Amino acid sequence: MKRNTKDIVNKEIILFALYELGGAQGPVHTEDVAHQVFLYPIGRQKYRWEKYEMYPDKERIARELRWLKNWKGVCYVKGHVNIGARGDRIDGWLLTAAGVEHVKQIEPRLRKAVEAEAGTHSVYKADEVRKRITESACYKLYQRDPGLSNATDHHFTDMLYCLPDASSEKIRSAFDALLGNAKAVDAKDMIAFLEAARARFNKLLEK
Repeated sequence: MKRNTKDIVNKEIILFALYELGGAQGPVHTEDVAHQVFLYPIGRQKYRWEKYEMYPDKERIARELRWLKNWKGVCYVKGHVNIGARGDRIDGWLLTAAGVEHVKQIEPRLRKAVEAEAGTHSVYKADEVRKRITESACYKLYQRDPGLSNATDHHFTDMLYCLPDASSEKIRSAFDALLGNAKAVDAKDMIAFLEAARARFNKLLEK
């Protein structure tokens, strides 16, 4: 069933703000997310201080981001807010591949809801994503054999900028980030390759 503009929920506004700020390709500070949300008319209505309505409510937005780490059983973002208790912890949020996919599925309605126009400039650079993937040895092997039967663990981890003995958590995180970037630029052929690589190196991702 199709959802209309009124069906857009608060957390999706947060997701969209993070997406517009480049959250699929690098961490975005909580305050930057709050500022972006407050640029939207609907964001100013939903996330403002009660007495001083000219200010964004960073704490509420941070809470929404934390909930998006496990919203309806799906992880849409990863990261944390640094509230001062951990001076060694950097504040920042990233969209997961699932988060990017969710935004892309409802992007037209999201833009209408937040009154944001789809400009010609994007923080996501398709050429850069393609260059990184297509220049990898893993992709070149895929071109010769879509089953990647001759690709090794080293080919896969090298594409992800990971060491061969990296933890499965680090490898999964790097793979998800690369997949999220491919989805952000709608590079369907790159997505197909990455899904083939996921199937081929599933044990490495799940070890």
